Amino acid sequence: MRLDKKTALVTGGSSGIGKAVAQRFIREGANVIVFDIKRPDYAVEFYQVDVTKEDQIQKAFSGIRQLDVLVNNAGIYFQASVEKTTKEELDQMTDINWKGVYLMSKHALPLLKRSRGNIINISSGLGLVPEPQSSLYCSTKAAVIMLTKCMALENASIGVRVNAILPGPIDTPLLRNTHTQKEMEEIAAGNPMRRIGKPEEVAAVASFLASDEAGYVTGGLYSVDGGETAL
Repeated sequence: MRLDKKTALVTGGSSGIGKAVAQRFIREGANVIVFDIKRPDYAVEFYQVDVTKEDQIQKAFSGIRQLDVLVNNAGIYFQASVEKTTKEELDQMTDINWKGVYLMSKHALPLLKRSRGNIINISSGLGLVPEPQSSLYCSTKAAVIMLTKCMALENASIGVRVNAILPGPIDTPLLRNTHTQKEMEEIAAGNPMRRIGKPEEVAAVASFLASDEAGYVTGGLYSVDGGETAL
């Protein structure tokens, strides 16, 4: 029960990594809040929030009195070359993957300063290693990495920690909706550990970073990718 009596907010907590993180935190004793556009299929405090809409974020935060952990997990992924990326696609991915992290952090920090809490940003190994046809996605995740480091330094003296988890290929609806079964098999074969990761393996790292055991850990990048970024 390493998160007993803590309140954690997870964006995109209705599926995939966000769901695994939220459920792990619940098992660890935390009171969990989920921000998402879709209601979760498990028992949790829920606010229907689009993280690209600052007015929705502000309205939801007006009902929250305590916060110890923010997990910025909401994100999207698709492939497109720079030449074929539309302005609408550019705005959509930037707004969700980067601006959403920025806006959520902005409005969570006053509460986190009071609790000397922490932020965990779900970036990606593709924020470090380029992927062909994914310039936009890779760029947004690289921006999250730099935002993590800047916020860590900006808030270190007041005891607010900020870290990032960099998942590799994880078996989520997002991955399955953007890849065929054959592509999934190829991804697994090309991974140093010869498999695709589980959302619960990301959640385990998040649980440590959220806890007091990580009290001297800030500005860190934690790869959960079977060794892909070590290649």
